[in-house]
Amino acid sequence: MKKELNLYKEATFVKSFYMLGDSLPCCYDCKYCRLEGDKELSHYHVLPEDINPLFKTLPIAINLFYGDPLLQLPNTLKLIRRLEEINYEGPVVLITKGNFEIFPDIPINLDFHIAFSTFGKDSFLDGNTMRRFENNLKQIEKRKNNYKYSIEFRPICYGINDDEETFRRVLSLAKEYDLAIGYSGLQGKEECVKLWEKRNLPLKPYPGYTFGHKKIISKEKQDLFENLAKEYNVPIFRKTSCLISYVHDLERDYNAHYYRPIEMNCKECPMHNKCMSFKNSQTKNLNIKLPFTYRIIEKEKHECILKKHGICKFPSPECSSINGKLIKIEEPITTSDVRVIKWLTGYTVDANFIESPYISKKWVKKK
Repeated sequence: MKKELNLYKEATFVKSFYMLGDSLPCCYDCKYCRLEGDKELSHYHVLPEDINPLFKTLPIAINLFYGDPLLQLPNTLKLIRRLEEINYEGPVVLITKGNFEIFPDIPINLDFHIAFSTFGKDSFLDGNTMRRFENNLKQIEKRKNNYKYSIEFRPICYGINDDEETFRRVLSLAKEYDLAIGYSGLQGKEECVKLWEKRNLPLKPYPGYTFGHKKIISKEKQDLFENLAKEYNVPIFRKTSCLISYVHDLERDYNAHYYRPIEMNCKECPMHNKCMSFKNSQTKNLNIKLPFTYRIIEKEKHECILKKHGICKFPSPECSSINGKLIKIEEPITTSDVRVIKWLTGYTVDANFIESPYISKKWVKKK
C-alpha cells in the first residue's frame, strides 16, 4: 500500500494480546524461538486506557517479548501493580516457562492468568525441562492465592515432540491439574528458517507444507492429539484467544475465530454455544464508536484479508467463504487496527490494510 498511515508507536499488538513490558538481551535460548535473530530491545509501558477508554478490557500479555516474564520478575510485578491501581478490567496474562516458585504468593486484584509453557519433552531445542514444568504445576495446589491457569503446548514440531507418548504426557498432566491446553505448530519466519538452516537444526515443516504465517500441524497429528484429548477429557484449543476466552468465562472468543468454524473445529470447542449464539445475534448496529468511517455489511463469501494480500500461504477453503456480518472500512488501516476492532466488537473486518504491530493514531483520545 502506497499511502503511509499515521501510526501510534508507543504500544504494540500481536494476534491475541496488547503487549506490555520490556524485552531482554537474553532468554532461555529455545532454538525454535520466532524472536531469535530479532532481539532489538523493546520497551512498551503505556497502559491501554491511556490511549483510549475503550481499551479498558483488552487482553494484555506482560513481558511476552524476548525475555521470559519470570526472568524479569520485579518488572513483571511492577506492571501488574500498575494495572491493579487503575482497576484494569481485561484478562492479564503471563506466559512463562520460568521457575514459578519465585513468583510471590500474593493476592492480585486483576483477572489474572498464568499459562505454563511446555515443549512436552526434554530437548536441546527447548530452554525448559519437564521437571521444571511439572514442578510449576505442583505449585498451583500449594498456593493460597490461586489465579487462573492453563498450559501452552507449543510449538509441536514435525518428528520431534509430536509422538503419542509426548501427547499423552502433556494431556495426563492437564487432566491431573484440571487445566485447559492451547496448542499449535511451529511458525517459521523467513529469517528464523535461515538461522535454523545455518545452525543445522532439525526443524522441518510437515510434508506438503512450507514454513510461513500459519503454525501448521499435519492433519494426522492434529487428529491424534484431539482424539487423545477426548480420551483424557481435557479441553484443548487451537487458538490462544479461544482458550483465554474459555478460562475467563467471556461471552465469545475475542478474536472472532467463529467466522471459520470448520478450520477451528468449533463444534468440538467448549466455547461453541457461546460463540455461535453471539454470531447469530449480531446486528448492523455497534454499541461502541470506532474511529473509522464504516458500515456493517452481510457477505456470504468474504475472503480473509491475510489470504487476499498473500500473507498466509496455506489458507483453508473457509478463508474464501467467510460469511456473516462484517465491518466494512474503506480507508486503509493496519492489521493491529483489525485486531482491536475484533476484540472490541466481535465482528471481523473487510478493509485494505498494511501489516503492522501498531494501531492508527485515530484511536488516541486526548485526556
